[in-house]
This record gives sequence, C-alpha cells and structure tokens, in this order.
Amino acid sequence: MDTPVEAGQPVAPARRFLRPVPVLSALLVFSVAAAGAFATLWLTKDDDFTSADVASYLDARAPAVADRVEEVMTLLLNYDATSIDEVGDQLLEISTGNFFDDYEDLVGGENLQKALRQASASSRGQILDGPDVYFRHPSEAAAIVTVTQTAQSESNPAGITTDYVFRVILIRAGGEWKADDVKILSTDSG
Repeated sequence: MDTPVEAGQPVAPARRFLRPVPVLSALLVFSVAAAGAFATLWLTKDDDFTSADVASYLDARAPAVADRVEEVMTLLLNYDATSIDEVGDQLLEISTGNFFDDYEDLVGGENLQKALRQASASSRGQILDGPDVYFRHPSEAAAIVTVTQTAQSESNPAGITTDYVFRVILIRAGGEWKADDVKILSTDSG
C-alpha cells in the first residue's frame, strides 16, 4: 500500500533494484571457462623443453652464421680496381639494413673505382681467428673475427699490413643470414 505524502515533504524517486544475479552468473561462467583454458594449456605444455634444447637449436645454426661471416670478411679484405664492382655486387647480395646502405654508398659511385685505378691499389687479407658466433635472438647473431689485411698501391708496393678485430651483426632474412652491421673494434698496424 502506498503511504500518503504530507504536504511540504519531498517525494523520493521510486527505486529500482538491479538484480546482480545475471551479472555475477556471467562473471562466474567466464572465470570458470578461463580457468579451464589455462589449466588445459598448463597440462599440455611441453615440459621436456630445456635450456640445453635452446643451446642445441642455436648451435646447429652457428656454422651457417660463421660461413656467412667468413664470406663477408673475404669480400671486404680482397679486392682491387678491376674486381671492386664484382666484389661490391656479391657483398650487397649478402647484406641488409645499415651495412647494405653504407656499403652501397661507398661503392655506388665511380669515385672509388677511379681512385683505386689511379693508385693501382689492391688489398689482400685473411681471417686469423674466429669467427666466434653468439646469438642475440634466434634470427639475430653476432660474430667476432680477427683478420689481417695488406693494402698495396703504386706508391707503396710493399704495402701496409693491419690487423683488425671486427664485430659482424647478422640478421636472418629471406631464409638466409645477411650482414646487417660491420664494425671495427680495434686495429693494429705493423
């Protein structure tokens, strides 16, 4: 029954009570479903995957990285005025990113070829130690390599021999390892 309202008293709005049961029921169903999904994932996870498996996986890829580093170093160390175009094309094919851009800028113009021809310049080198390969990510590797290089020219036929320590960063792109960054870490001229 309605109670009479006296004059001068404020009238309170009618209250509607929300039924929390449907909302709580929906949250309970969702929570149970999520818990069931996580429990299923937990029970079916591969417990046999260890750090030794990761090491084995990466160790199996290290020879391909080492081969690519050796190829990059051989191309960088061995050239002359007659082969710089061919060497440059080969190096660009196995390069990507920053190293590709930097090397393309270096060999892209005719100034380098002209300077090498005028000086009768050439370079011969070889790897002394390494490459020592380590992985930053399954698709990114780094290698440290020590090399020696003898650069000769018409004005210095005996040449200057320099030992270098390089760090080469490689990225797996298109199913193969490509040089992304090549840095000289130290030099020693003898």
